[in-house]
Amino acid sequence: MAIPRILILLTVLVFVAVTAAMFTLNTNDLSGYGSIAQAGGSVLAVVWFSAGLWYQAKQLQEQREQFAAQFMHLQESSRRDALQTARNILDDCEQRAIAQAGISSSGELVTFYMNFAELKPILESTNAEEVMRAYQLWMKKEGAALILLTGIKSAAEVYLRSTGVDGIDYTKKPEEFVYIYGPLFFDQPFFGKFYGTAQLLCEFMVRMEPGRSAAQIAFFAARGKSFGERFLKMDKVRGDIQAHVAKGHPLPEIAKDFPAE
Repeated sequence: MAIPRILILLTVLVFVAVTAAMFTLNTNDLSGYGSIAQAGGSVLAVVWFSAGLWYQAKQLQEQREQFAAQFMHLQESSRRDALQTARNILDDCEQRAIAQAGISSSGELVTFYMNFAELKPILESTNAEEVMRAYQLWMKKEGAALILLTGIKSAAEVYLRSTGVDGIDYTKKPEEFVYIYGPLFFDQPFFGKFYGTAQLLCEFMVRMEPGRSAAQIAFFAARGKSFGERFLKMDKVRGDIQAHVAKGHPLPEIAKDFPAE
């Protein structure tokens, strides 16, 4: 190895220098011999001490590099495992969304969702049966979109947590979460397939939030009028109506005369 050879060479040089210095002294000058030997020993001590420090520093550097390589390997392994788990989640949610919507592929989901025909009777009708009938049709679309986006959010959470990304609010609704944090994961394997569909769905759903909320209120108001306290918590419906109005959103027609008490 390079380090022992250097040390041996320096040791030999110091020994030669000390020996040469001794030969130049008067043989009767014992104190001179002692001084030279002491000086040589001091030089050797400094050389070996400095070499020891340098060697320890190099060992520490090699250990740091080894630990860094191991960490990167573990991180990459964790990322691969997370992506595989995410793939399973994405495949499952895609199949369930397709089944819910009754379409042949997830790419058709945007066109399927964009037909808002059911919202008109839900928001404008005062007939409880008509509202509930239209809402069931609407939920076939809304449900399929939420299944897909909820699955994407779950898969993204697995991936983002495995990579240690900070500053993520996992409490957000699926459509808000995917809309905001999509750039952090849509460039990864398996996620990219859903980029266009998910982004369009998220944009529609976020923009339509007041109407979607009103549709839900209309459904429960219709159920409340049809079945009363037997199948519904009326206070919960009243609370939802008050919260909706407090945000400045218009109420669906069927909820405008919902009994206050």
